[in-house]
Amino acid sequence: MRTASPELLPIFRSVGQARLLARVYLGEPPATIAGLARELGLDDGGLTREADRLERAGLVRSERVGRSRVLHPGGDSPYYVELYGLLLKAYGPATVIGPRLARVDGVDEAYVYGSWAARYLGEPGDDPADVDVIVVGRPRQMELSRVARELTPCFGREVNIVSVSRSEWETAASGFLRDVKRGPLVALDLGREEN
Repeated sequence: MRTASPELLPIFRSVGQARLLARVYLGEPPATIAGLARELGLDDGGLTREADRLERAGLVRSERVGRSRVLHPGGDSPYYVELYGLLLKAYGPATVIGPRLARVDGVDEAYVYGSWAARYLGEPGDDPADVDVIVVGRPRQMELSRVARELTPCFGREVNIVSVSRSEWETAASGFLRDVKRGPLVALDLGREEN
């Protein structure tokens, strides 16, 4: 689990630790150690050692479900409220936006692009001023605007959501879409099973 300090919030010792905490604190449903390792693309053994450290510190708690170990936020920790807020502002877009967009009819895919995506993927630079999201499909713009308004105060950054049709996304006919597809993209999990 030895990875560099994250660009988004370099107070964590590694990108893996930050993403693990963000997933445990912000993600639904709770996940097993093995599931988290797969989801986050981290080494199972390293993730287990990190979970042990975080549990000893009271930042997470675990429970046994059959033979699996499930992690939960350490809600009794005196750091819980502040840590939750930091994680939401720094890592929330990757974890929180997808499930919100999944409730909007007509959303097929969604991605975060731009400076927030670049920092999330480890590219150095200034702290992002906003979170740019592109939605593929045919959702109602009014619903996307509502989601953006609700999430902006959560992240402490303006959330901008644009939508494009499936054909526009696939052909990338405009210069804007070519730039978006060439730049850093973070795919958002809409919580839907693949067929």
